[in-house]
Amino acid sequence: MTTAKQTGLLQAGIIGRTLRLMLGALFAWMTYTVMRAEDAPFNLRVLAVFGALTLFYTLLHAAVARFGSGSHRWLGAVGAVVPIVLVFALGGPAARVAASAFVGLSFLLQTWRGDASCEVLAIPAAVFHRPTHLAGILFSPIDLVEKHLTGPGGLPGPG
Repeated sequence: MTTAKQTGLLQAGIIGRTLRLMLGALFAWMTYTVMRAEDAPFNLRVLAVFGALTLFYTLLHAAVARFGSGSHRWLGAVGAVVPIVLVFALGGPAARVAASAFVGLSFLLQTWRGDASCEVLAIPAAVFHRPTHLAGILFSPIDLVEKHLTGPGGLPGPG
């Protein structure tokens, strides 16, 4: 199994992981409260969109791992985030709930694994046991600052 440390990818620190956990829990709670109040057909549409998003991002992860290793990590991340933003912005209520659930689960998986790669590719990264080289739009800056502060000469870090 290839870990992020073996591939030279940035690991999320305690601050980044805590923020991912809090945001993931918030998205999970919002998804739960909406789905609890809705009927079965709506919830099935949410699950269908969630499955479609998972399939799309799994294929995207495979393509990035196979062909996109030389791509710019920030431009690739923007390209990966745009589809979920479009689903959320242009989709109906079920698509919005599914996009929120997808992002929330992604944050929770990143917390558990300690990945600091692209947030929307966290589910396929967990399946393939390999994070991508793409940056996380929301949390990479936080992870970089935390690494700088806890590195040599910075604030004392764990271990």
